[in-house]
Amino acid sequence: MTTWAGAVPADLARRAREVADEVALRMSTSQQVLELAVRSADQAEHPMGWQYPGFAHGHAGVSLLHLAAARAAGGGERDRAESVAFDFIREAVAGTRIAPMSDPGTFGGVAGLALCVADCARVEPRFGPSLERLHESLAEQVLAMHLPHVECGVSDADHDLVSGAAGVVVHLLSVDRPSPAVLAAIDRLVGYLAWLGGSPDDPSVPHRWMIAPARYSPHEQMGPPAGGYLNLGAAHGVPGAAAALAAAGRAGYRVPGDTAALRRMTSWIVGAAHADEHGLLWPSVVAVSEDGDEIPPDTATDQLAWCYGTAGVAAALLSVADSTGDAELRWLAVEAFEAVLRRAVVTPSPTPTLCHGRAGLLAICLEFAATGASPLAADHVSLLLVDVLDAADPRHPLVFRDEEQPGVLVDSPALLTGATGVALTLYAAIDQDRPAWLSAFLTR
Repeated sequence: MTTWAGAVPADLARRAREVADEVALRMSTSQQVLELAVRSADQAEHPMGWQYPGFAHGHAGVSLLHLAAARAAGGGERDRAESVAFDFIREAVAGTRIAPMSDPGTFGGVAGLALCVADCARVEPRFGPSLERLHESLAEQVLAMHLPHVECGVSDADHDLVSGAAGVVVHLLSVDRPSPAVLAAIDRLVGYLAWLGGSPDDPSVPHRWMIAPARYSPHEQMGPPAGGYLNLGAAHGVPGAAAALAAAGRAGYRVPGDTAALRRMTSWIVGAAHADEHGLLWPSVVAVSEDGDEIPPDTATDQLAWCYGTAGVAAALLSVADSTGDAELRWLAVEAFEAVLRRAVVTPSPTPTLCHGRAGLLAICLEFAATGASPLAADHVSLLLVDVLDAADPRHPLVFRDEEQPGVLVDSPALLTGATGVALTLYAAIDQDRPAWLSAFLTR
């Protein structure tokens, strides 16, 4: 069959839909999902918590699963799946009345909830007024949020795709007929990303996106170097920020210095690449000494994932290249992702999930295949689809289990690290149109 990303064998597409449908069936009521969320919290070493309005870990994300099931279905089954999706999104919105969301971010805040409501509103226009209110609330939060313009004073969460400026602006770029408040919010976020990519005033600071020790998150206190670090992950680092800034430029939102900032970010990302026998690869971080010197790792290994590793960086560079028309950068992005595909054949990811596993690689592969620039990516869509399906086991509560860390298996209903995200990616692989939710991960 023909999909938005290319051709998929009919029997494989049928298997993907059957497995995804089974996952959706096992999450067709709020009670089922809540029981599974409690179970997964007990299993996990680092439970993420469950929020009704949450995109990454909440009912809002589950609504997208049932919308995808509806698109894949027909007749009365489509109506049933849409009804279930609307039940979940209503509960998600109702949850904000009990505990108002103060976080504007995409993966756990208002931008993520708005993304999910927007998908529902495309099917059911009566969600339109709720979506408009969410966007006005989000704009107010953006205009009030703390965005530190202080060198050595930034954290990943200020600018990343998960919680920060990059993720929020990517969603706001999708708003039809933006209000003055939304336009002002976009301008502020684009301005912040442009500042982040500017040349530091302090010559001892290598880049404004350096995370200094005072801004390490608690779980980093034992690991990062004394001087600071530069994050290369698509989820939390400068690749996501660069891709978001490029997406804003492509949409016509420009601020002084944005071109130079994007060039500076992109040049640093490209210069931080390593190589192995398969091709280009990027480490997760680059250390910084107490004197401000970058300390690249002597050797680098690739994390075969969206969140950190070469696949996510390649996807970000592809977005930048397509936004700027940079053919050389586009070629480099394709070469880097093809290296990922060669590594994945030798050492497949042990977990099927979207954030840090096989579904994430499949989602990125779909994006590269859709460009037509990588015959290898087009060939690997079916191979990665089989890899994801091979992780399915109907004996598990949600068919797919996340391997949070070696030996720690979690039956999670989450979109980011659980079965919802895996099933959504299966649906994406057989959809006629590119799913809107992919923008949260791939910035376009």
